[in-house]
Amino acid sequence: MRFVVLLLALLTSAAAAAEPVDCNAIETTMAPVELTYHDGDNSSVAQVYRDQSGNSVVWIKTLNGKLVAKGDFTAGVLASAETTSAFAGKLKSSKVKYNVEGMPRLFDRRSDLKYNITHSSVYGDGSTGVSTTFYNYKFKSAGKEAVGPCILDVVRGESDAASEKTGKTSHSYTVYFPQLMAQITGKTAEPVIDDIKTKFDPMTPIP
Repeated sequence: MRFVVLLLALLTSAAAAAEPVDCNAIETTMAPVELTYHDGDNSSVAQVYRDQSGNSVVWIKTLNGKLVAKGDFTAGVLASAETTSAFAGKLKSSKVKYNVEGMPRLFDRRSDLKYNITHSSVYGDGSTGVSTTFYNYKFKSAGKEAVGPCILDVVRGESDAASEKTGKTSHSYTVYFPQLMAQITGKTAEPVIDDIKTKFDPMTPIP
């Protein structure tokens, strides 16, 4: 009897995992979408909530589940974010306001662009910080690609970033999905999509 119960549980779990993705809803409606992807050993999940005005809210769980961030975008431009994490001290949480200069509204990532972002942050321990980062984005390619079972528009690019305060530089690889109004980023290589869903449990902050 125990074997039968276990078998039924496994079959039920498999059926739930195999729930079909509504590709038509992804392309033609504002249905929320979840993307699971990885960059090297780092696994991330992004949940995208879009509206007809071009605004969106994106939740990201990254650093293998140790950081959750919620970003608010106005016409595709990052306006504010809140983070919670498994770390202690000032990095436990933060609230950030962004001032983006040089990026047009609803930028489609299909051309090179230089822009800068000033971050005004309030951290979990009450400390604050202001810093500006300069970005040099390079467009690489655009076309339709398979994303799970769906065929979506995909724009690929790379960015070099430099901190005005510290002088530190970094390089990143970006994959932008115009229909989702969302971008994912890899630090060591182009991020690889592992899964796409239209039904999922909404993300919440880390306690």
